Amino acid sequence: PKVGVYVGSSWNEYPLFGGHDINDPAPPVATNACNIANRVSYWFNFKGSSLTLDTACSSSLTALHVACATLRSGENDLALVGGVNLSLHPNKFRALSQGQFLSTKGLCESFGEGADGYVPSEAVAAVLLKPKARAIADGDHIYGVIRASALLHGGKTNGYSVPDPVQQAAVIREALAQAGVTPSEMSYIEAHGT
Repeated sequence: PKVGVYVGSSWNEYPLFGGHDINDPAPPVATNACNIANRVSYWFNFKGSSLTLDTACSSSLTALHVACATLRSGENDLALVGGVNLSLHPNKFRALSQGQFLSTKGLCESFGEGADGYVPSEAVAAVLLKPKARAIADGDHIYGVIRASALLHGGKTNGYSVPDPVQQAAVIREALAQAGVTPSEMSYIEAHGT
Protein backbone atom coordinates (compact mmCIF):
# COMPACT_ATOMS: atom_id res chain seq x y z
CA PRO A 1 0.00 0.00 0.00
CA LYS A 2 0.97 3.60 -0.57
CA VAL A 3 1.58 5.21 2.85
CA GLY A 4 1.89 8.95 3.38
CA VAL A 5 3.55 10.52 6.43
CA TYR A 6 2.36 13.86 7.80
CA VAL A 7 3.85 15.47 10.88
CA GLY A 8 2.87 18.70 12.59
CA SER A 9 5.79 20.33 14.36
CA SER A 10 6.85 23.77 15.50
CA TRP A 11 9.50 25.24 17.79
CA ASN A 12 12.46 23.61 16.05
CA GLU A 13 15.13 24.83 18.46
CA TYR A 14 17.81 22.20 17.97
CA PRO A 15 20.03 24.71 16.10
CA LEU A 16 20.30 26.75 19.31
CA PHE A 17 22.29 23.92 20.91
CA GLY A 18 25.43 24.07 18.84
CA GLY A 19 27.05 24.64 15.53
CA HIS A 20 28.21 28.09 16.59
CA ASP A 21 31.89 27.36 15.99
CA ILE A 22 32.47 26.96 12.26
CA ASN A 23 35.79 25.20 13.00
CA ASP A 24 34.20 22.50 15.17
CA PRO A 25 35.40 19.13 13.78
CA ALA A 26 32.16 17.34 14.77
CA PRO A 27 29.85 16.68 11.82
CA PRO A 28 26.89 19.07 11.60
CA VAL A 29 23.52 17.82 12.79
CA ALA A 30 20.70 18.20 10.28
CA THR A 31 18.02 20.23 12.04
CA ASN A 32 15.64 20.72 9.13
CA ALA A 33 12.06 20.00 10.18
CA CYS A 34 11.52 18.07 6.93
CA ASN A 35 13.65 15.29 8.43
CA ILE A 36 10.93 14.41 10.93
CA ALA A 37 8.54 13.01 8.32
CA ASN A 38 11.16 12.06 5.74
CA ARG A 39 13.22 9.90 8.08
CA VAL A 40 10.08 7.94 9.01
CA SER A 41 9.27 7.43 5.32
CA TYR A 42 12.87 6.41 4.64
CA TRP A 43 13.10 4.01 7.60
CA PHE A 44 9.85 2.19 6.76
CA ASN A 45 10.27 2.52 2.97
CA PHE A 46 6.93 4.32 2.65
CA LYS A 47 6.24 5.61 -0.86
CA GLY A 48 3.48 8.18 -0.26
CA SER A 49 4.02 11.89 0.17
CA SER A 50 6.01 12.88 3.25
CA LEU A 51 5.48 16.31 4.80
CA THR A 52 6.36 18.16 7.98
CA LEU A 53 4.03 21.09 8.50
CA ASP A 54 4.50 24.09 10.77
CA THR A 55 1.37 26.18 11.20
CA ALA A 56 2.10 27.08 14.84
CA CYS A 57 -0.57 25.81 17.27
CA SER A 58 -2.54 24.13 14.49
CA SER A 59 0.37 22.09 13.07
CA SER A 60 -0.84 18.64 14.11
CA LEU A 61 -4.45 19.23 13.12
CA THR A 62 -3.30 20.68 9.80
CA ALA A 63 -1.22 17.54 9.23
CA LEU A 64 -4.33 15.47 10.00
CA HIS A 65 -6.43 17.54 7.58
CA VAL A 66 -3.89 17.10 4.76
CA ALA A 67 -3.59 13.36 5.43
CA CYS A 68 -7.37 12.90 5.32
CA ALA A 69 -7.51 14.78 2.01
CA THR A 70 -4.96 12.37 0.49
CA LEU A 71 -6.99 9.38 1.65
CA ARG A 72 -10.22 10.82 0.25
CA SER A 73 -8.58 11.57 -3.10
CA GLY A 74 -6.98 8.11 -3.33
CA GLU A 75 -3.48 9.59 -3.37
CA ASN A 76 -2.62 7.33 -0.41
CA ASP A 77 -3.98 4.04 0.90
CA LEU A 78 -2.87 4.74 4.49
CA ALA A 79 -1.55 7.78 6.31
CA LEU A 80 0.67 7.97 9.36
CA VAL A 81 -0.03 11.28 11.09
CA GLY A 82 1.99 12.65 13.97
CA GLY A 83 2.54 15.71 16.05
CA VAL A 84 5.44 16.82 18.17
CA ASN A 85 5.86 19.79 20.48
CA LEU A 86 8.93 19.83 22.70
CA SER A 87 10.29 22.49 25.02
CA LEU A 88 14.02 22.08 24.41
CA HIS A 89 15.48 25.51 24.99
CA PRO A 90 14.71 28.55 27.16
CA ASN A 91 14.35 30.62 23.99
CA LYS A 92 10.81 29.23 23.56
CA PHE A 93 9.70 30.62 26.90
CA ARG A 94 11.49 33.92 26.35
CA ALA A 95 9.70 34.40 23.02
CA LEU A 96 6.31 33.40 24.46
CA SER A 97 6.82 35.67 27.45
CA GLN A 98 7.84 38.65 25.32
CA GLY A 99 4.78 38.08 23.12
CA GLN A 100 2.56 37.93 26.24
CA PHE A 101 1.28 34.47 25.32
CA LEU A 102 2.02 32.80 28.68
CA SER A 103 -0.53 32.65 31.48
CA THR A 104 0.62 34.74 34.43
CA LYS A 105 -1.19 32.28 36.74
CA GLY A 106 0.32 29.16 35.21
CA LEU A 107 -3.16 27.90 34.26
CA CYS A 108 -5.06 27.41 31.03
CA GLU A 109 -8.57 28.81 31.40
CA SER A 110 -10.27 28.19 28.07
CA PHE A 111 -13.16 30.60 27.60
CA GLY A 112 -12.44 32.03 31.06
CA GLU A 113 -13.13 35.71 31.59
CA GLY A 114 -9.88 36.16 33.51
CA ALA A 115 -7.76 34.08 31.17
CA ASP A 116 -4.55 35.83 30.15
CA GLY A 117 -2.56 33.22 28.29
CA TYR A 118 -1.70 29.56 28.07
CA VAL A 119 0.76 27.05 29.52
CA PRO A 120 2.86 25.21 26.93
CA SER A 121 3.10 21.46 27.23
CA GLU A 122 5.13 18.76 25.56
CA ALA A 123 3.74 15.85 23.61
CA VAL A 124 4.51 13.43 20.82
CA ALA A 125 1.72 11.39 19.26
CA ALA A 126 1.02 9.41 16.10
CA VAL A 127 -2.01 7.70 14.59
CA LEU A 128 -2.49 5.48 11.56
CA LEU A 129 -5.39 6.50 9.32
CA LYS A 130 -7.13 4.47 6.68
CA PRO A 131 -10.49 4.71 4.96
CA LYS A 132 -13.28 3.35 7.17
CA ALA A 133 -14.34 0.65 4.69
CA ARG A 134 -10.79 -0.67 4.55
CA ALA A 135 -10.46 -0.62 8.37
CA ILE A 136 -13.67 -2.64 8.67
CA ALA A 137 -12.54 -5.09 5.97
CA ASP A 138 -9.17 -5.49 7.71
CA GLY A 139 -10.88 -6.20 11.06
CA ASP A 140 -9.17 -3.25 12.73
CA HIS A 141 -10.28 -1.84 16.07
CA ILE A 142 -11.58 1.60 15.10
CA TYR A 143 -10.87 4.19 17.78
CA GLY A 144 -12.55 7.06 15.98
CA VAL A 145 -13.94 8.24 12.67
CA ILE A 146 -12.98 11.58 11.15
CA ARG A 147 -16.10 12.68 9.32
CA ALA A 148 -14.78 16.03 8.12
CA SER A 149 -12.17 18.71 8.64
CA ALA A 150 -11.77 22.28 7.46
CA LEU A 151 -8.98 24.86 7.43
CA LEU A 152 -8.74 28.60 7.03
CA HIS A 153 -6.67 31.57 8.06
CA GLY A 154 -8.38 34.51 9.73
CA GLY A 155 -6.60 37.02 7.51
CA LYS A 156 -5.86 40.49 8.85
CA THR A 157 -7.28 40.99 12.35
CA ASN A 158 -6.55 43.23 15.34
CA GLY A 159 -3.11 41.61 15.60
CA TYR A 160 -0.96 38.88 14.08
CA SER A 161 -1.96 36.32 16.71
CA VAL A 162 -5.52 37.57 17.27
CA PRO A 163 -8.18 35.18 15.93
CA ASP A 164 -11.17 36.38 13.96
CA PRO A 165 -14.32 34.98 15.62
CA VAL A 166 -16.34 35.43 12.42
CA GLN A 167 -13.84 33.34 10.43
CA GLN A 168 -13.60 30.75 13.22
CA ALA A 169 -17.38 30.39 13.16
CA ALA A 170 -17.24 30.01 9.37
CA VAL A 171 -14.70 27.18 9.47
CA ILE A 172 -16.72 25.39 12.16
CA ARG A 173 -19.87 25.71 10.02
CA GLU A 174 -17.92 24.37 7.02
CA ALA A 175 -16.69 21.31 8.95
CA LEU A 176 -20.16 20.59 10.36
CA ALA A 177 -21.71 20.89 6.90
CA GLN A 178 -19.12 18.52 5.40
CA ALA A 179 -19.75 16.04 8.22
CA GLY A 180 -23.53 16.34 7.95
CA VAL A 181 -23.74 17.10 11.67
CA THR A 182 -25.77 19.76 13.45
CA PRO A 183 -24.47 21.51 16.58
CA SER A 184 -27.26 19.93 18.65
CA GLU A 185 -25.90 16.46 17.79
CA MET A 186 -22.51 17.23 19.33
CA SER A 187 -21.82 16.09 22.87
CA TYR A 188 -18.15 17.05 23.24
CA ILE A 189 -15.99 19.92 22.03
CA GLU A 190 -12.23 20.25 22.42
CA ALA A 191 -10.84 23.74 22.00
CA HIS A 192 -7.50 25.52 21.91
CA GLY A 193 -6.26 26.37 25.38
CA THR A 194 -5.88 30.13 25.16
